[in-house]
Amino acid sequence: MQDGALLLVGAGGLGCRWASHAHLDVEEDCDLLLVDSDPLSLDLSESASTVCLGPEGSEGAILPELGHDWAKAHASVFADMFDRAELVLIAAGLGGGVGSGASTWLAEQARSSGALVVTVVGLPFEDQVARMRWARLSRPRLEAASHATIGISLSALALRAEKRGAEWESGGGWVPSLIRALVQTQARKGVINLDLMDLRTVLTQAGRSTVLVAQGDCYDPQRLFQKAFDAPLERIDLVNAATCLLHIEGGDQVTLGDFDRIADAFTRGLSDNCHVIYGASIVRELEGEVRVIAVLAGL
Repeated sequence: MQDGALLLVGAGGLGCRWASHAHLDVEEDCDLLLVDSDPLSLDLSESASTVCLGPEGSEGAILPELGHDWAKAHASVFADMFDRAELVLIAAGLGGGVGSGASTWLAEQARSSGALVVTVVGLPFEDQVARMRWARLSRPRLEAASHATIGISLSALALRAEKRGAEWESGGGWVPSLIRALVQTQARKGVINLDLMDLRTVLTQAGRSTVLVAQGDCYDPQRLFQKAFDAPLERIDLVNAATCLLHIEGGDQVTLGDFDRIADAFTRGLSDNCHVIYGASIVRELEGEVRVIAVLAGL
């Protein structure tokens, strides 16, 4: 890793799957670190640095406190990577030992090293009672450790992924899009880019964060906004969001004027006091459509 690097971290089984899948789109722009107690999770990407937690043969379910302690045992390894990183993105699933425990410790260490820390966390399915209980206990600690924690309901993600013909286990197409948006704007690969100060402005607000997503015709910005607002990836009151980080992806036919009109629709649709900034990039596979990812913070 070089100084000022962008680092994508997968913590736990689900986090490793999300991170390794998302990294396929941004491997030239950021480094990948996979962390889990299960060696199979560490084989998901040939380009990743890996840290296997716990003693040999301990890949079964563990408590979050144990995941925290196992991560701490590798403090010197993580410190070397975090000291070089400018932005650290952590993907994890809450409710498990590594996803809940190790991710919190990783976020604390990355933040203490001076990096901007953004965590993207999967919240358990509604019928996973025990995992939901652990997630509720772990989430406040993770939110305190990170600059921003973006919660994604696995129930909502699975529904949206099915409509796209994608697998929720790999992020349903939306988690890779979110990570790609954050990485590529920082790597200056977009049509309209954001710098680290822009990210800090939006993401370091008090309160919770979530993400809205939509895909459709670039000529109907209001419908795009309504689709995103009507189906958030977490059930949370969106009305009083303090800030919005908007990333718009479009095919070759989409113009700067189209990007501006979509951004304006979201700006008008949110609270008058919500500060909106946006970036945009070309994704040729979309052809005449656009894909919108909106991170709302300060909820």
